[in-house]
Amino acid sequence: MKKQHLSYSSLSQFSKSPNHLLSYWAREFEPTPAMLFGSLLHKMILEPENFNNDYAVYDGRRAGAAWNEFKAVNQEKDIVTQKEYNHAYKTYENAKSNEVFRNLLMQTTETEKRIDWTYEDVKFKGFVDMVGDGFIADIKTTTDAGLKFEKDLYYDNSNYCLQAAMYLEAFAKGTKYYIIAVEKSEPYNVQVYELSTDIINKAAEKYHDLVYDYKEWVANGSKAESYSNSIKLVDIYNF
Repeated sequence: MKKQHLSYSSLSQFSKSPNHLLSYWAREFEPTPAMLFGSLLHKMILEPENFNNDYAVYDGRRAGAAWNEFKAVNQEKDIVTQKEYNHAYKTYENAKSNEVFRNLLMQTTETEKRIDWTYEDVKFKGFVDMVGDGFIADIKTTTDAGLKFEKDLYYDNSNYCLQAAMYLEAFAKGTKYYIIAVEKSEPYNVQVYELSTDIINKAAEKYHDLVYDYKEWVANGSKAESYSNSIKLVDIYNF
């Protein structure tokens, strides 16, 4: 199976194993609660004018005649509970109190912007949360936006830097990349991070290596592959 376009999500899955990519393409997974919450919050922040077109809030037990009627009326929308909505809205309200984040939002000229680019004859597409004059930014929800998040960025444990390196290929050289880490629980702190040139360059090397591996995998028939077929020794020098 080969797709016309790759995305950050698909390449990130491929970085785990070809089987992860094949499962992602086949949609053999259910969105996690964290993913659903992130989508809900993104809609509130970036596309508030479309919220009621895409979401319906249900206040009650998900069973019985009232629930079935509500589902029937809102079958084209994503349904969230009042509790889920309240949680996302509280996160949103606290995020807006962060001055740096608020200023970036005011400077944003486009949201959820689709971008397309090609690297080594492989076509890519993606969606950037926020685009402004000289910068792009992505919003990430987390339980800890502080030192732990910063360390994860440094080691790129989450592949967020990989995403940055990929997306920046569709923008002018010198464009800054911000990651807005939003805590989804008390105290709902927000920290805005800028990725340095060195971090971006390191992530770009990983991106290019993954594209090379992907092309080789496709050339060999895009076969299902798991992890290593040998026993792996875990040593202090491995990482």
